[in-house]
Amino acid sequence: MYPYNFRLKGNAILGLSLLLFLFASCTKSTHDLSHVNEEKSTTVNNNFPDFGRMISPAEFQSKYPGEKVFKLRQDYPLTMPDDSELPDFLNIPFDEDDHWMEYINAVRDYSFEGMIEVDFVAQENKTRNWYHMPWMHWGPQGSEGFHGLAKEAEIGPYQLGEKQTQAFQTYALGFYNEFAGYTLAQMWKDGNNPDPNATQNPNGFPIGTVIFKLLFTDADESSADYLVNPMTWNAYITPTWNNGLDTGRVVKPMQLIQMDVMVRDPRADKYGTGWVFGTFCYNGKLNEGKEGAGRAENLVPVGIQFGNDPQDTTNFINPYPVTRTIINPNLTQTKINPDSTKLPPQHLGWGGRLDGPVDLNTSSCMSCHATAEFPQIAALVPKEAFIGDTNAMGQLTKLTETDAVAFREYFQNLKCATPYTETATSSDFSLQVSLALGYFTEWKDENVAGHWVNEYERIPTPMHRDGSLKIESTQKE
Repeated sequence: MYPYNFRLKGNAILGLSLLLFLFASCTKSTHDLSHVNEEKSTTVNNNFPDFGRMISPAEFQSKYPGEKVFKLRQDYPLTMPDDSELPDFLNIPFDEDDHWMEYINAVRDYSFEGMIEVDFVAQENKTRNWYHMPWMHWGPQGSEGFHGLAKEAEIGPYQLGEKQTQAFQTYALGFYNEFAGYTLAQMWKDGNNPDPNATQNPNGFPIGTVIFKLLFTDADESSADYLVNPMTWNAYITPTWNNGLDTGRVVKPMQLIQMDVMVRDPRADKYGTGWVFGTFCYNGKLNEGKEGAGRAENLVPVGIQFGNDPQDTTNFINPYPVTRTIINPNLTQTKINPDSTKLPPQHLGWGGRLDGPVDLNTSSCMSCHATAEFPQIAALVPKEAFIGDTNAMGQLTKLTETDAVAFREYFQNLKCATPYTETATSSDFSLQVSLALGYFTEWKDENVAGHWVNEYERIPTPMHRDGSLKIESTQKE
């Protein structure tokens, strides 16, 4: 998920802001919106760009004959799927020690069904419909043309292990099932005027929503031995992270390292969130003859999270380089895989909360995603998550500002479709929704070359990748 070693914090979300109408509860049923049957067509018919960065068509055709470029799946359904289409794993208890592993593996299998055979080309899946987020092509971190991977994060030295002495980077591609696709249709059915309230109370992603994301890195087995027997995709990427800037790209092989999942599960409402998160780590040592996209099955569950355990204030982090997975037995809303024979050592998040191998070890999956909003006023990670004691390698070993109000709030449980910041609109735990709306706004401001009244109703707050907030001036009363 995106605590992601400061993932995608380089661009300030500036400009156009919309009037917000705040409501009391998130979507409870897959049939709450009564106007569905009034739609004149069955899908959205926009023509958003498929990707943002790529070698020339002539070079692609000469060097990669027979290959296809990435195509954005954007025919979002204007009709809500029937309840009979709800995933079967919604009947598996996710919060029980004896069943959570069964639940998260079932989510993985649901995501992979029909996908592995077609190398994760959404349009070719014959089993179920999956969609992509539009507007990920925009800006210096824009998606590339081989597989639609968008630039996401830097992996700092030693984050993956003792052999990793240099920094690497991650790129990723997200997939949205038909329930989530319906919400994307409500947001983007007018491609020139997206509706942020599609993910805000009383709307939001419906029950049955499944979102999964594949994360790739330019690190290889020489830096992390579990990347042996990799699942590899070509990608058009920057040579290095370079503070998130795009100063030129090259074609490089990228190795699958992580998979994240989000499920809108009604049984998670009682924990105050409504969402279940899961993370997987690639382990090629388990390959046993698998080839191509089939190697995605080497992804091993790291754990599951359905709340931030706000009652637990155990102040520890597992510093880089990680040598073993430290499990906090006091957490009740995070479950971590104890099987060290299959799962490579994990640093996890603050206090042992769920976090993936390319994520920041002082955050958590759910706390970072809870900040998703438009405009993105809140920092994805508070500045206190970067303040503390360090070891001889310069890696944080203990945070020292955990009593700060902003840090405590970061690990509270937030209800689905509720904004993290009162004056923003909720993106319902989807940072890609927040990014897409922000990127669209940047593009519109730059190309329309005019201004709207509602731009002046809120002073935008640029967000910096180090987690700090730069306040240019105070908001009007």
